[in-house]
Amino acid sequence: MVLYVAYRTSRKLKDRSLIPHRLRALGCTQVHKSFWEVEEEKVNRVLKILHKNQPVLLRRIRETRKPRFVKEKGISEFGSLVIVTYGSPKEVKREKIRNFLNKAPCIRLCRSVYAFYQEHSRFDENNELVDAQRFLKFIQELQGDVKVIPRVVVANSDSVEGLLEETKKRVEQEFSHIAKCSKELYERVSKGEEDIQKIHCSLSKLKRRFIAVKKVASYYEKWLGMNFTNSLVKTYATFRKNHLLVKEEKKPQRSE
Repeated sequence: MVLYVAYRTSRKLKDRSLIPHRLRALGCTQVHKSFWEVEEEKVNRVLKILHKNQPVLLRRIRETRKPRFVKEKGISEFGSLVIVTYGSPKEVKREKIRNFLNKAPCIRLCRSVYAFYQEHSRFDENNELVDAQRFLKFIQELQGDVKVIPRVVVANSDSVEGLLEETKKRVEQEFSHIAKCSKELYERVSKGEEDIQKIHCSLSKLKRRFIAVKKVASYYEKWLGMNFTNSLVKTYATFRKNHLLVKEEKKPQRSE
């Protein structure tokens, strides 16, 4: 049986460039950057090589699995995943892809390799978010290289917690950034530093970004049992302050 392994390498790691050579010496096949095919009988040796690099072992299955929760411990299995690996042309800015992925509830396995839930529509009935198929088409439109591997599950359970923590942190950072931008707008309005119409336009764009990440957070809550209540409340509060201030600024001034 062929398995897959994804790993991370720190720029500070002196021998990180040796890892591909060691994997090839074991007969492993590079699928994309830090994502490799591994023969089952060589898994232990591969994991030993990658033990400092947060390896995530994956294997393909025939059936479709639902996420599994353990009482008082939370998620223990993501369920069936679709792996998407991509490479974009040099002229395409990474920010364009990053902004598109902000609308995608997925798990980052390593650079340019993401895992999407197999039954995406189960938690996105109105098809508002980016799933594996939509991301595939997006990369193809950019004329980038893309590969898809369906019906995959995480085989080393000890990697699940780290992936969950990183995924939650990424969403919370997006909420935090939006809240920060909203607060900056509030300061500019209160000090009269910019035209109120320009502020209103900026605030509208920020609200659309907030709505998008709110939908992604809701998906993660249904899929992985994550809770973003605190981040939602804090970010919403900054918008409410702005709304009240902008409303006040728009009021016609009374003549003396």
